[in-house]
Parts: sequence; C-alpha cells; structure tokens
Amino acid sequence: MPLDSKRVKQFMPVALFMVALYTILFQMAERWNWWNLNANVFFLTNISSFVYGFLIVAIIYVFYFTYPNVWLFLIANWMIDAIQAFVISPYIFQKLGLYSMKNMSNFGLFVMIAVTVPIVYAYQKWQETIFAERNEGFLSKQFSEKDGNH
Repeated sequence: MPLDSKRVKQFMPVALFMVALYTILFQMAERWNWWNLNANVFFLTNISSFVYGFLIVAIIYVFYFTYPNVWLFLIANWMIDAIQAFVISPYIFQKLGLYSMKNMSNFGLFVMIAVTVPIVYAYQKWQETIFAERNEGFLSKQFSEKDGNH
C-alpha cells in the first residue's frame, strides 16, 4: 500500500528540520566527545548517514501514521527512541563498530533523542499555521479580484 503523496509532502519540511536539528546534535557530540563515529558523511564531520537517510524516512512514517494525535505521536516516538537507545545502539550499531559511546550513556542518548520529539511536533504545528495563513491570504486575494475589489 503506497503512501498518499500529498500527506508525505506535508511532512517533508519537518523531516528536513529534523535533519538540521540532528546535524547540530552530531556536531555537538563531536565537540563534547559524546561518541566516536567510525564512518561519517564525507562532506561533514562526525555525522552518520543515518541522519541523511533513515531518519528522514522514519520521521515521515511516524508523522504519517500518528499525526495530528499528539499523544500517539509522542508515545510512538518515545517507544522507537527507547528501542534505538537501549537495543539498536548498544547491541547492533556499537557491536558492528559503527560508533562507540564516550561521554554519553545510552540513557543520555535516549534523553537527547526524546527531547527532540516535542520540538519537531511543535515545528510541524507551526508550519501548518504558516501555510494556512498563506493560503488564506492567497484565497482572499483571488476572491476579491473576481469581485472587482482590489
């Protein structure tokens, strides 16, 4: 079952915002030695391909299936974040040698990831108000031009 492309496009700005947010977090991780990344995106330092690949797909899917229900969105994300921090990170990514934790624990990783969840939800809500205001202005201009009111 393919996803509705209109809804997918609705969540592209928040996915790109999430990429920007995680890019900053990965740069902070390098500065404060939270973890050591063994393979990174070639044009940036200490950034996993996870940020520019899987993260975009994951956030669009989570928004697609949970939005606008804030509690469903938060709980689904926090469950995924817990799996990421306490299962995937230590037992898959670190075992494969993709990275190693340094000055941050897996619990710290979970908190860092979990804090971004309400931020991206708020960003999506804000984006919708911006687009709604822009569309209202566009529609009112269109109707006033048809009525001869400029």
